Amino acid sequence: MSTTVASRALDSRIRASLMCTLALIVSACDAPSTMRPDFAYDPTTLSRGQLYRWASGRQIMVWADVGTGIGTVDLALAVRQAITTWNTVPQFAEFTLVMASSINDADIVVYDRASTVPVSEGSCTFDPRGSAGYTYFCPTGLAPTTAQKLSLNTGGASQVSVLIRVDRGRVATQDGYAALVAHEFGHALGIGGHSDAPSDLMFGFPTVTKPTVRDSHTLRYLLGRIPDITL
Repeated sequence: MSTTVASRALDSRIRASLMCTLALIVSACDAPSTMRPDFAYDPTTLSRGQLYRWASGRQIMVWADVGTGIGTVDLALAVRQAITTWNTVPQFAEFTLVMASSINDADIVVYDRASTVPVSEGSCTFDPRGSAGYTYFCPTGLAPTTAQKLSLNTGGASQVSVLIRVDRGRVATQDGYAALVAHEFGHALGIGGHSDAPSDLMFGFPTVTKPTVRDSHTLRYLLGRIPDITL
């Protein structure tokens, strides 16, 4: 009898401990949602109301196709600057952008209009005409919806799902080029919309090279939401 009582008391302590542990886990899971800011502008106006982003905790590899004839601006430098500035935005390590040494390792490929498109297009329309910057991905349409992998022109396996094209012919300075590249990175990370404030990086015609507080709030908001499309 005493053994049974002792066992029940032990079971009770174990259950209490487990409940406390579960409470801590739930609290930890809820914390990011309650601490996230609201968006400063709608991040889905360009994506037809669909929210997209990378899977949480993802290391995103970026490859820059510098091509030939760089001219007065440096694509690799602009890409490195964009990586550095956007890596400061996540609150809970939802992503880390890393420069890839090879296109074979890339999730995002960035190239200039002066170069040949380094990957094949997906089944969605690829039409950057008239755009200084253009960010492209193509949903599979399957559930759960992910982005299609874009085949490398050189052949071989590919994990590229996002393609960024920029046009150095539309900017006059390195800062202007950096602003354009950083703006497109915002789209590649999940901001499928434009800010209505000219002072923001995600304004349609960006003049700054870093995400503002409003840009950061918008990305942090969507990083806490369940995406319709996972890149």
